[in-house]
Amino acid sequence: MSTTTPSCVRSAAARDTDTPTAPDTLLGRVVSRLRELTGADAGWVVRVDEAAGTWAVDAADGPGLPPGGVVAEVVRIRDVVVVAGGPGGRSVLAVPVRRGPRLVGVCVVAAASPSAAFAAPDRGLAELVAEYAALALADHGSLSGRGLVEALRQELAWAEGAGVRADLVAVGQPALDVPLADEVFRVVQEALANVVAHAGARHVQVGVVPGPGTLTVLVEDDGRGFDAAAHGRLHEAASGSHQGLAAMAARARRLDGELEIDSTPECGTVVRLTVPCGAEPATPGRTRPSVLVAATRPVVRAGVVRLLQLGAPELGMVSEVDGPDDLAATCRLLGPDVLVVEPDVLAPDDDLAGALDRVAALPAPPAVVLLAPSCPGDRLRTAVAAGVRGCVGPDAGDRLAAVVAAAGRGETSFAADQLGQLAAPPVPARGVTQREREVRGLVAQGFTDRQIATALQISAKTVEKHVGSLLRKTGARNRTMLVHLGDR
Repeated sequence: MSTTTPSCVRSAAARDTDTPTAPDTLLGRVVSRLRELTGADAGWVVRVDEAAGTWAVDAADGPGLPPGGVVAEVVRIRDVVVVAGGPGGRSVLAVPVRRGPRLVGVCVVAAASPSAAFAAPDRGLAELVAEYAALALADHGSLSGRGLVEALRQELAWAEGAGVRADLVAVGQPALDVPLADEVFRVVQEALANVVAHAGARHVQVGVVPGPGTLTVLVEDDGRGFDAAAHGRLHEAASGSHQGLAAMAARARRLDGELEIDSTPECGTVVRLTVPCGAEPATPGRTRPSVLVAATRPVVRAGVVRLLQLGAPELGMVSEVDGPDDLAATCRLLGPDVLVVEPDVLAPDDDLAGALDRVAALPAPPAVVLLAPSCPGDRLRTAVAAGVRGCVGPDAGDRLAAVVAAAGRGETSFAADQLGQLAAPPVPARGVTQREREVRGLVAQGFTDRQIATALQISAKTVEKHVGSLLRKTGARNRTMLVHLGDR
């Protein structure tokens, strides 16, 4: 794809008149941070589909749209581009967003004025922000109106462009509904990315074989392979840093299908996906709930995973991660039904309510179980108000498995002492004045200090003092917790 590729040029021209769709939380933060760090007047995160030869603005902060020629040039050279004479004669900085061997997007900023220029530090900051954009763009490259076979041909052309001979063997055109075809395509796309990035293969072949009530797709390469037995096959390979395999397995599970990976050192790898389809296509229901365990210490993660495997065999795949910078992005990638998470991993800034709100805002939010030996009354009330399904210690044995299994069924489970904490009236805060109650009410409505000051006809400095007094009197650590503690 380059500035002379017709499909890319048509796509860029068409997008120049489009209004970017509302960004998700992570993309919105990425583009705002990008603009702030570089002192730019406008910033954009552009999603790129190399195989289809198209791009689209996914998030914007500031006026206008990025110059199409700059995006196309980044895709062509796969490197940073700095040009003068962009929107209004201003300089433009554009950096590629990569996921493994694949270019999945471009981050673009335009200078605040024609006299401003981007220096080397600006480029470094933009490249750093692009790493976070890669998380938000992980689910790149949907079918976008293409048939499954057509989309696979374009992906194989991309693999050949990366130096791997690629063949497609398709037995007819499978009749699939769009959501099923899209999920199957994403599994194959991830497998091809692994072949290009890691296998050292000379040849890869994709087979599409419809059967009675099923569809089987194979991705076979002649690369270096790996010792699947030594890695615990898919279960262990799908944990920790092997998120590509984990994402493939999660998609197979959502389709009620089966993913097999057969590999031997120096003898290549075969990925086989089989999903039900046909007259009654499978709904992406989750018959066996999956679990993501997020804890800082490896010994805690391993212990919890083992307890769940032994005590709750009705659960599906159990994956584990440590403390990622953006847990919501990891949940979006793996799609767990239940998130078992230490409070410090979920909310490193101690804003538990805000962190739970971010998880709840995901397209398919998981049920949350807090992994903690104890949960103080105020924190427990905050957690329950935000929809947490349980709070249990990592060494609680059968109770841990029971709480997580209940969360997978959509149920809530708390121990008797926890129920007692929830039933007990909260300790009243002493000395809360009527004015402080008025301030807290406006904080709960999302008002800023300046807006509260205007509404109550007091100074913004006085508002700050009232908020600080409320935090001390209620024991809340921040404004969000203050709101969730309710009216005391």
